[in-house]
Amino acid sequence: MTGGIIQDIRDPLGAVLQLLSGVLSHFVASGRDALNSELARYLFTTVDPSAPHRALTDNPAVAHLNLGLALAADALVGAIVLFTSLRSIFDHSLHARYTLKIVIPRLLLAIVLVHGSIFFIQMAIDLNNAMGTAAMSLGGPVTIDLLPWSSSIGDPAVAAMQASQDLFTALFGVAVVVALVLLVLSYVVRIALLEVLIVLAPLAAVLMVLPETRRYAHTWLHLFLTALFMQALQLIILRVATAAGFGDGGIAESLYALATLWIMLKVPGALHSSTHVESKAHGAARHMERSLRRALQPVHHAVRRSSV
Repeated sequence: MTGGIIQDIRDPLGAVLQLLSGVLSHFVASGRDALNSELARYLFTTVDPSAPHRALTDNPAVAHLNLGLALAADALVGAIVLFTSLRSIFDHSLHARYTLKIVIPRLLLAIVLVHGSIFFIQMAIDLNNAMGTAAMSLGGPVTIDLLPWSSSIGDPAVAAMQASQDLFTALFGVAVVVALVLLVLSYVVRIALLEVLIVLAPLAAVLMVLPETRRYAHTWLHLFLTALFMQALQLIILRVATAAGFGDGGIAESLYALATLWIMLKVPGALHSSTHVESKAHGAARHMERSLRRALQPVHHAVRRSSV
């Protein structure tokens, strides 16, 4: 004991390095155990996190709120019929002349989507889960202990950090743990966002009827597709990374794990950007349609006057 204290006095830098590497390795070990349990809950399938064997749409609170908004959407259907009828009476433009004929079929479709939204959403969730399961079934089995970052923060790696006081390797282990925290956080946000979108689904179905509100329905759809199918794409990336991993447990594997996590974290942003490109193209097409309609409106009025 006394000899260790004397050695620490003689070599203060070594004592600091030993203390720091011990703290960092302990941080890596404790963070790994906590994050692995959360990843097992969120990463491989989309279910209700409060009851892992229950579908997300079977959550009683989510289903009850969805039903409440479905009843409110029924009242909005009547308001839309009244608004469209009044516009077709008092607005004599070319667009308003055919508004009621266009809105009625959309209203019928909206009513079906309003009352069947929770079932259609669960079908999409099942499709995402099936895609993820198919990706994970290619090749050997994938478990929490076989992920690309597992060996770089596993028990042997942590023990090596403590024994060799390798501060450089410990810092990479901390970076992997921080990246895993961001991944888990993104999945917690994803589940919360999906629950909100499930509740708002009946309202989004009604908003698609009128041209003035259709962009809000498109926003709901883009958010839902991004939040849902990011998991299937991330699992495909994880499957490839697991099959092509280094497996040596050194610095190269830590860098490979960080690269894999970075690509997985970029998936939601890439999906969101692709939906923005699609919406911009759709907006340009609608702008051209409105311009063409305005250009043809004088011809339409001239034809009406000549027929009278």
